[in-house]
Amino acid sequence: MKKILFADDSSIMRLFARISTRGMPEVMLTEAFDGLDAVEKIKEEMFDLIITDINMPNMDGLQLIKQVRMMGLRIPIVILTTLGEEQNVARAMDLGANDYVTKPVSAHKLTHIISHFMSVPA
Repeated sequence: MKKILFADDSSIMRLFARISTRGMPEVMLTEAFDGLDAVEKIKEEMFDLIITDINMPNMDGLQLIKQVRMMGLRIPIVILTTLGEEQNVARAMDLGANDYVTKPVSAHKLTHIISHFMSVPA
């Protein structure tokens, strides 16, 4: 079983991720409502992939990437955000993100991203 941590302050996006991954029996999705919540969950269990928004309260996605990398974890991190400006992309990649995807995203695209990073069928 592969574990994904999906961090987004939008309950609609978390629901979208939950519904999109239902057909992936080899994947278990854990949700976090912001970066701080994500860090706490990372301290409790290991994940195979982190998908995070940038704009979140308390700790944004860029700070989350920085924290994960400071913890010495090499978990693949995918940014999924509405912010497509080049400086955001560059900053995320410099901090250690593995991919950067702008919203809106289809369920097919999300499962393809997961499949790519975790080597499971989409």
